[in-house]
Amino acid sequence: MGKLRNSWLLILFVITGVILGSLIGSFFQKTLPFLNYGPEPLGLKNIEINLGIIYFQITLLIKINIASLIGLLLAVIIFNRL
Repeated sequence: MGKLRNSWLLILFVITGVILGSLIGSFFQKTLPFLNYGPEPLGLKNIEINLGIIYFQITLLIKINIASLIGLLLAVIIFNRL
């Protein structure tokens, strides 16, 4: 049970680190523009499923930049020190 808990905690740390890194990169976009450098958003665009009475349109995009990678790295370092 302890190993499963550690896996979920690592996933939580990684997601939190990436989101906080991205937010910090967006906040300092004018003063430190290199933090927002990265490729175009990756993912799936406009997947449409029409089942007659139910219609789904799904888009899943992930934007990776330098700030989010720094947040990811810090999250893993913090997790290893726990």
